[in-house]
Amino acid sequence: MNGMMLNYHRQRGLTLIEIMVSLVISLFLLAGLLQLFVGTRQSSRVQENLSRVQENGRYTIDYLSRIVRLAGYRSRFTIERGQSFEDAFPAFPAVQGTNNDGSNSSDTITVAFEGEGAGQGDIRDCLNAQISNNNIASNTLSINNNSLQCRTRTLTASGNVLSDQTQPIVDNIENIQILYGQNTDNDIWKVADRYISANDVNASNWNQIVSIRISLLLRTAENNLVDRPQPYTFNGATITPSADDRRLRRVFTTTITLRNQG
Repeated sequence: MNGMMLNYHRQRGLTLIEIMVSLVISLFLLAGLLQLFVGTRQSSRVQENLSRVQENGRYTIDYLSRIVRLAGYRSRFTIERGQSFEDAFPAFPAVQGTNNDGSNSSDTITVAFEGEGAGQGDIRDCLNAQISNNNIASNTLSINNNSLQCRTRTLTASGNVLSDQTQPIVDNIENIQILYGQNTDNDIWKVADRYISANDVNASNWNQIVSIRISLLLRTAENNLVDRPQPYTFNGATITPSADDRRLRRVFTTTITLRNQG
């Protein structure tokens, strides 16, 4: 009986030192798990934001290409009358732009085109409104509050404004820079001989522009994705953001041929 009681007293539990050792080991394990969770979550944030930048970049390039290619479009009725866009609508240059006067020193571009008659096609402006023949859509694309926005005006051939609307299209676009491909020798191939900024295009030479080169600077929607500001190169310059700006950025560039010019 005494032997049984002695064994019972020997098995009463853990010592204080054993408990403290167990707690320390558990803390190390929890710290490792927490670090793994934070690292995985941060990596997921980075990948999600970069995916959205890629998606926005592709969409914006497609969107701009669709609108810019319409510059100088004429309806079937205008073509049958044997009139060029300039002859039919002298008050509306097919394409024109400004240089470094927008938000973040960005450029703007304005394209104009005629609508189409019933049953002849579906011509829509940058806000997806259908334009009929003998009416002009004048679309100005610019950057405002880090968003690409479109201002579209629908006008009659005589210049009377039928509608005037402005709407943001894509967020987290910081800058747009545009170069204009000029066919200086007016050859039959209609190939750009040089690319210049809007400031270098003479007012009388906008009809020589046969292509547009667009560069877009997009940023991630979320901040604090990296541990320090990330330098980026845009429009020939390398820029380092401010200390509290830890977003990631990507540049997208495309060249668009103006099918209706020349």
